[in-house]
Amino acid sequence: MPASGPPPLSPPTDEHNPSTRALPSVAALASVIGGVAAVAAVASFAETTGLVLALPAQVTLLTAIPLLAMIAVQATASRPGYRPLGALFAGLSVGATWVAVFTIARLLDLPSSPLLLWPPVCIGLAVALSHGFVWLAPASVVGATIAVASISFVAAGAPWTTVFQRWEPTLMTATAWLVLGARVAPLGPGWVLMIRRTALCMLLVTLLVLSGLEGMSLLPYAPSTTLVMYQGLTLLTLGYAIGWQRRLGDGVGLSLVAVAALIFLLGRYFDWRSPVVPAWVFFLTMALVAGWLVRRAGQREGRQQ
Repeated sequence: MPASGPPPLSPPTDEHNPSTRALPSVAALASVIGGVAAVAAVASFAETTGLVLALPAQVTLLTAIPLLAMIAVQATASRPGYRPLGALFAGLSVGATWVAVFTIARLLDLPSSPLLLWPPVCIGLAVALSHGFVWLAPASVVGATIAVASISFVAAGAPWTTVFQRWEPTLMTATAWLVLGARVAPLGPGWVLMIRRTALCMLLVTLLVLSGLEGMSLLPYAPSTTLVMYQGLTLLTLGYAIGWQRRLGDGVGLSLVAVAALIFLLGRYFDWRSPVVPAWVFFLTMALVAGWLVRRAGQREGRQQ
């Protein structure tokens, strides 16, 4: 008689662990590449026809392209076997909206305003939420972050583009995304991962800018003092983020932090000029800390085995 017993367990899958997830299909990759190419075609077409078509015709055409793409998304995204094609149209609809808004604003000589960011941000979130295309949402999260961060400058009477010259509001808004990202858990774990990784990437980029370039901070201190302060903050943030992403088991997030750490160390190699701590002492300290972390991780893995 055949031996009875529980069926063999299938290998566990964990979407937080990239090694257990299936690779994207050729159709999925082709849909993303095709969407980007289609958006580039729209942008190039808008520049080319600007010398031929009248202004009303240009505005009508730029408005019609994303609307027709949205109709195509509705017709294909929910049909079996056509979802990758729906993803292509979804990317086209969102990207063409970005192109249309800023091209029309330029054609009509509209003043530069953060309000221009909100139509493509809202459309991107709507398309992503309606059809589950989570990969479309990071551009909307970044756009919303810049729009929210610019409010402080607009309220103070400064141009909203100052947000790209003074980075503390962006730093605080990205931190808020990290804290509040778990609130989207009802939408699914994919959305939580997307917001956390996007916010983490924005936070790391902001810290790298503030710790590496003078004159990018709002703090009322000497530029050299501000750089040292943010360099210390960046080191603390990188150390905490490594432990945090490791506890979460998020390999992608851990890779983002590792890349940021390498960029940070490379930047300090070229600009470290502290008269108190020589450059070789700084880098030797970093190497010793990294060696200690490697040793602790090895011991932990040995105990788990």
